[in-house]
Amino acid sequence: MKHIEETERKFALHTIESAPERSKKAMEWYQRNFQMIPNLTKLMSASPALLNSYWETQLNILEQGSLSAEEVNIVETVIAHENKCQYCVAGHTAFSKNPIFKNKEEDIEAIRNDKAFTDEKLNSLRDFSLAVLKHKGRVSDEEFEAFIKAGYTRAQALDIVTCIAAKVMSNFANQIALTPIDDAFAPLAEGLAYKEERKILTIKS
Repeated sequence: MKHIEETERKFALHTIESAPERSKKAMEWYQRNFQMIPNLTKLMSASPALLNSYWETQLNILEQGSLSAEEVNIVETVIAHENKCQYCVAGHTAFSKNPIFKNKEEDIEAIRNDKAFTDEKLNSLRDFSLAVLKHKGRVSDEEFEAFIKAGYTRAQALDIVTCIAAKVMSNFANQIALTPIDDAFAPLAEGLAYKEERKILTIKS
């Protein structure tokens, strides 16, 4: 008898073996590159449309975007924090230590604790990202000009939309399912002002 883990709301957390065929490529990529398959990936795998859209969006922003990998992780952590997604803030905090992103610990802590960055350009990046999210893209001329004046480009303003799109997919999916935080970065959820109680259910199949 196999056992499949579930979220608190009984969403399956698939393995590569139990996932739909069209989700397997993305799941194998996570296993190969992170030596684990995050619970978010396991959750999304039930919808190949969602998992592949999320995975490809994240690859696209890193491979084709004009924001640095460090800036991408800053924006996505900012959006996850604003959306009060405990899972994603913990995950982005963990991945900030990855050589790909090279984030300073003080910058991630500034996001988690609603503090200013020491780098004024990053303050502009956060301010504009939040303006785009909160105003649904209808930023004021003043907000847009402040972003450009800080040294960013119009292409990077559009790249921020891509980052937000990725976080809408992951943050909203986590909140619907109440995705349990992986043991690998669960301690990084501690200290956040928002917190949901989550547990993993195991069922027979």
